[in-house]
Amino acid sequence: MTFSSDKGKSFSKEEAIDLMVSLSATDANSEKKWRGFYNSLSQIELQGEWDEYWDT
Repeated sequence: MTFSSDKGKSFSKEEAIDLMVSLSATDANSEKKWRGFYNSLSQIELQGEWDEYWDT
């Protein structure tokens, strides 16, 4: 699955997770939390979260 920012930049799954971790890292477990969050969503739900993030 590939994600696109509102400016058209494409991100792989790993790049998207890394970006979300870097934007919201608050503790040493941020990466585990984001990976768990990512793995808990369907692709449709994840795309919705991604789109919502870039719309704000």
